[in-house]
Amino acid sequence: MPNRPRDSLLVALACAACLAVFFRGQVLDGFTLLLGDRHDGVIELSILEHWRNVFRGTEAWNRTAYFWPVPGTLGYNDGYLAFGLLHVVFRGLGADPFLSGELVNMALRALGFLGMHALARRLLGLGLGWALLAAALFTLANNLAIRASHAQLFCVSLAPGLALLLAEAVRALLAGRRRALLGWGAGFVAGFAVWLLSGFYMAWYFVFFCTAALACWLVLAGRPARAGLWRALRAQALPLAGLGALAALLNLPFLLVYLPKAAETGMHAWTMVRQYTPSPLDMLNVGERNLAWGWLVRLLNFAFRPEMPAWSEQMTGFPLALLALFAAALWRPPGGVVVKALALATALTWLLTLRFGPVSAWWLVYEAFPGARAARVVARYQIFLALPVTLLAVAALARFAPLMSRLSLGLLVALLLVEQLNGYAPTFLDRPHELARLRAVPPPPATCRSFFVTAARTESRFGEEVDNVYNHNTEAMLVAEVIGLPTINGISTFNPPLWPDGLPGTPAYAAAVRAYAAAHRLEGLCGLDLRHFSWSIEGG
Repeated sequence: MPNRPRDSLLVALACAACLAVFFRGQVLDGFTLLLGDRHDGVIELSILEHWRNVFRGTEAWNRTAYFWPVPGTLGYNDGYLAFGLLHVVFRGLGADPFLSGELVNMALRALGFLGMHALARRLLGLGLGWALLAAALFTLANNLAIRASHAQLFCVSLAPGLALLLAEAVRALLAGRRRALLGWGAGFVAGFAVWLLSGFYMAWYFVFFCTAALACWLVLAGRPARAGLWRALRAQALPLAGLGALAALLNLPFLLVYLPKAAETGMHAWTMVRQYTPSPLDMLNVGERNLAWGWLVRLLNFAFRPEMPAWSEQMTGFPLALLALFAAALWRPPGGVVVKALALATALTWLLTLRFGPVSAWWLVYEAFPGARAARVVARYQIFLALPVTLLAVAALARFAPLMSRLSLGLLVALLLVEQLNGYAPTFLDRPHELARLRAVPPPPATCRSFFVTAARTESRFGEEVDNVYNHNTEAMLVAEVIGLPTINGISTFNPPLWPDGLPGTPAYAAAVRAYAAAHRLEGLCGLDLRHFSWSIEGG
């Protein structure tokens, strides 16, 4: 009989240990250097502060304090809603914006650990120890750790919990349990709506993967199973229609804010998407500083692609031992038809992402699957695949374990954990320094209704470019959200029409600001000097 208090304590301790390892740099230096940088990291923090302002009633949910006064500006970037909900809590407890942002990352990884543990227990029926191993490997995932400067990728932490809700809803559907179907289904629909408005990449990957898994199941399942599904769908047509209506209602905000921006920007061209597809070598590209396999990555890069930089967006592969166990799961799937379908969907969708020379089958997905054009860095799909790859690999190991000695099994488990560790961590956000700069901004003059940056910082903490459009725009975004005064500055993958491009202090930038202000008929526009922290009245 399971000892539930003891098991819960083990889960809590294992979760805490994994968080301590994943965020070991921040824990050891007292949260001085944080994940991210002054560019993408500060953009994310500005959106988290936006949600804080929304819940304080000072901003509309879909219009940020940057790119002022363009409507629907949340649609130029990921929405970070789940992050924002957590951020509101940590800020309410007294954390500064930078510390709160890192605590949000930690909370999301904790949710990922707990979700993965529950999914391994309920979906695959793994025992406590194996479920803890699966949760630990997913939480420590090397490919997320070295790509964690893009905070939106932490949305992968929501995948196990949403997968569990969906799996339970499907079970209830097939069993004819209407109340359970409505309960689990409503939980999934609500959770997915939050996920979609938090980070598009991982939510879209989830839909893409589930579509492939369903197709694989329909092929692998026998006629009686397919007939049973059809009967269940007909029998539960009314509650399913209700869940569909709920999904349409809850996803309406996402559609209202993002569809107009997708039409405005045209999303990403295929030439750009193709360059971010992974090569076969990138399936095991764990980075050159991975503790177990960095030497192998360096060797392969030197032998086959010496032009490959040590840091790249394609650095999202899997450690060798985990890959080997996943291959074993493909060879002999550790379960029934559902597990076989998951394994086949993982292999097939992974294959679609790969680029062989100039050719990638991802073009088929790009052209045919709704929303594919919004996903620029295809290599990030490997971060999402940490969910099925880890589940299947651990399930395979659990099957082979009785054939192994305790020593060999212990060594293999230790290797699986160690190979997730990397000597590289993208901690390029100096919290004390950035917080001091933020607090140095004086209150704006009473006549100011919005502002633009007149001068940008000149110092570079980690070698970032200062003669760069990100330098002043990202800092302006965070300042605007924190002090509650909107800015015409801002920057994203896509920017609004007439966006004031250029560097402060140049004639071209000054002309762009004047043109933008005239086009939007701005009054009370002030200048903010981020070099000397002073305001100027520019007229209106």
